[in-house]
Amino acid sequence: MTRTGLLAATAALTTLLLTGCGGAPSEAEMKAALERQTEAQVESAGKLFGNTGAGVMKDMLPEINSLKKIGCQTDGDKAYRCDVELEVTQFGITNKAPVNLRFVKASDGWSVATP
Repeated sequence: MTRTGLLAATAALTTLLLTGCGGAPSEAEMKAALERQTEAQVESAGKLFGNTGAGVMKDMLPEINSLKKIGCQTDGDKAYRCDVELEVTQFGITNKAPVNLRFVKASDGWSVATP
């Protein structure tokens, strides 16, 4: 392989690798963002109302059993609006439904943006 061919192949491989680093969030990243949001709500309730408030908030919030990515579209700079199928349990009842969520990429990872 010539030097030019080797450089071209290296550039193509680098482009493919960098492309894999960008784009819409994965299912795991979306689920982690939702779980971080839930944890933040529990922590906030704990700061306002102490351990009892945190416990009550934790009991009220749904538990995410599974998340299946249906598809995403860009929605601004470093943001995606994604259709997902969520299965959650809340108050002992399990439901599965499609929902549309907006995810924004920050320096510390993906977060769920409120509309």
